[in-house]
Amino acid sequence: MGTFTAALAFGRGAQATTARAVSLPELVRRSTRIARATALDSFARSEEIGGARHIVTYSRLRIDDSIHGPSGESETLVRTLGGRVGDVGEIVHGEAELTLNETSLVFLMLDSNGVELVTAMAQGHYPVTIDRAGTPRLQLSRNMPHLLDPATSAAALLGGKPFTEARTLILGARR
Repeated sequence: MGTFTAALAFGRGAQATTARAVSLPELVRRSTRIARATALDSFARSEEIGGARHIVTYSRLRIDDSIHGPSGESETLVRTLGGRVGDVGEIVHGEAELTLNETSLVFLMLDSNGVELVTAMAQGHYPVTIDRAGTPRLQLSRNMPHLLDPATSAAALLGGKPFTEARTLILGARR
């Protein structure tokens, strides 16, 4: 009984998802578009992906600042896995969560059907918040998985950074 009580008192929470860390150069290389964008609208529906039915969410993003990729486009449509259709929901651990009216730095890629996705799921999504000094800073995605070898990850490099510094790091990683 004492061992059980000690395990409850001193146990660590388990991580639901583990993923291989993606470096910033790899994240940039795999992305066809990198932008600061704001989610304006979204809808969910059921689609067949990988031979099975899944719920996916499409988010309409306004491109506020294009860092890499197609320029001149003011909006794009991005698909993420999971969502809610009627009273049925699907959660995909480690997927980016694009919240309405929230500005984020997003790394985007095209799938084989030409649909835009967040590169490396939550590792390609960084909500932008304003700190007390008024500086826009990148936060880790709410669904960031536990990363294997996190010290070399884009998340370790970008999380908490001012947006202007992150932009410079991204442009440097393109070379």
